[in-house]
Amino acid sequence: MQNYLKKCAVWIALCLAGVQSICMPVQAEPANDTESIDLPDFSYLGATETLSAKETQQIATDIYQGIASHEDGIIIDIGTKNYSLDKIQEVLKIYRTVISTWDIGILTSRLTVTYQVSNTGLIRIKPNYLEDENHYTETYQNLMRKIDEIISGVDATWSDAEKALYLHDYLAVNYDYEYTDYTDPVNTELKHTAYGMLEKNAAVCEGYAWLYNILLQRVGVTSAMVESQALSHAWNLLYIDHAWYHVDVTWDDVYYQHAGLVYHKNFLKSNEALTENSHDSDDWVLTTGQSVFALPVSDFYHNGFWNHCNSAISRYQNQWFVIHCDADQNETTAWFDLCNFDAETGNAEITHINSLDAKWARWYVFDKENYYYAGTYITPVVVNDILYYTTPTDVFAWKDGGVQWLFGLDEKQKQEGYIYGMYAKGNQLYYQVSISATDEPELYSYELWEKEPEEISCIASTSITTTTSTTASTSTTITTTSTTTNTSTTATTTSTTASTTTTSTTASTSTTTTTSTTTSTTTTSTACTTTTAESISTILYGDIDNDGTLSVQDLILLRKYLLCQTSFTKEQFLHADVLQDQIVNIYDFVILKKMLLESQK
Repeated sequence: MQNYLKKCAVWIALCLAGVQSICMPVQAEPANDTESIDLPDFSYLGATETLSAKETQQIATDIYQGIASHEDGIIIDIGTKNYSLDKIQEVLKIYRTVISTWDIGILTSRLTVTYQVSNTGLIRIKPNYLEDENHYTETYQNLMRKIDEIISGVDATWSDAEKALYLHDYLAVNYDYEYTDYTDPVNTELKHTAYGMLEKNAAVCEGYAWLYNILLQRVGVTSAMVESQALSHAWNLLYIDHAWYHVDVTWDDVYYQHAGLVYHKNFLKSNEALTENSHDSDDWVLTTGQSVFALPVSDFYHNGFWNHCNSAISRYQNQWFVIHCDADQNETTAWFDLCNFDAETGNAEITHINSLDAKWARWYVFDKENYYYAGTYITPVVVNDILYYTTPTDVFAWKDGGVQWLFGLDEKQKQEGYIYGMYAKGNQLYYQVSISATDEPELYSYELWEKEPEEISCIASTSITTTTSTTASTSTTITTTSTTTNTSTTATTTSTTASTTTTSTTASTSTTTTTSTTTSTTTTSTACTTTTAESISTILYGDIDNDGTLSVQDLILLRKYLLCQTSFTKEQFLHADVLQDQIVNIYDFVILKKMLLESQK
């Protein structure tokens, strides 16, 4: 406080002496004692062209204290009468850096600032606060509560890379790029801010980078904002273990209004890798003005387990749950992997816990049966250590290798498209249905169980295979076209006819023809019997009790079998193998249930 009053006294004396004719506004009383404010470490800011590292840190300290105290004017002593316009601009760059890096500046504009200069080396900065005096404290506290809620999901024992991953995916899942202007000039500025992102759930690239900065600093990860005039774009540069890495959340959040579909192409990347991902300019600078190309940017994480994953990565059973996809013109396989990350090596021990073939992992072009999108749009969500995931028309629950079908799209929803995206809030699952991942979706909800169903831990138990991998699965062939603000994604279609799986949907049908596309070799069913099916000319698949019709009794028998409460004869096993893939599991149960529902219409 004493240092602040001394600066004010010096400034007023200069004005009274006629050094510069400036009308000073009334100084607002600081909200807090600046001497009690905890200061962050500003050492990473370094020196600028005209300011030493020590001068930069002192200026950042003065600005931080002034904003934290909600001062109306912040006096900066640049220590020389022979100041230059370049030095003033560098002070203003430090000002913009401070307010867009730490949460104390969340209600301060980066776009507009008023300053006054004396010829004795003093600069008075007048912040432009985004909230009026009467509501400032209340609004600030509300924003801090939102930030606290977000970072509550971060485990303090995680490595910095894991903390960055969690927050990267959280922003991409829960927020959207703002394609339209807000309704008034004030809100137009908000879309460039972390404040606007939290209040409107949408912002442009600057808002993404600003909020990501704040969240990272709150969990102890050093982060800076990068700007490119050529790209009209902003993203982040993270400092982890003595090296820098690029993260561009904006361009990884490619699907507007489709939660859970998240790219990781721009996460912890080197200069070269980011350039390959359409950041093809040479004017990358930090908000302090320092060139990114002068910094030690590393490629240490170039084989990160998150590579080629196009859905949100969740924490499941104390590991990272990742969906990797192998896709070509003839086959699509989605691998469910648990990744145990080693921060020292940058690699992960990967455990395959399940796989889905094209029957469940492939999304067809709507109303075009012979065309499908490369890759997969499976969206996972973890609630209370239960994994929920989508297929094109159904949602399943998974825990400890057990699978349960939750629900499928009704006839009306099927006319609207497929499931592209899902997220959870409280005990509600929200899923989005649209013609494609780039079309505006319809939002629906499903109420989860109040408590975990007992049978989920028993159904369709699977074995697992563990491998240590430094290279993620083969990349999908979805192509991405970048713009100067956000990326738009065009799914690649293939004219190859999809593998056909045709299952009888009426009880009166006596024959079912099925072409299996199961290719998993690392995950196999461990149902209660391993009888091998033999060729039988005519079988009513699903008629487990062999009474000539499909009934609820057949479904009950199959359920008991999957729960290991009964065994099947060879003939019963053949009838229960609805998909004719020589395995009786939850998917046969799901199809049989659908057949019964269809037969009752």
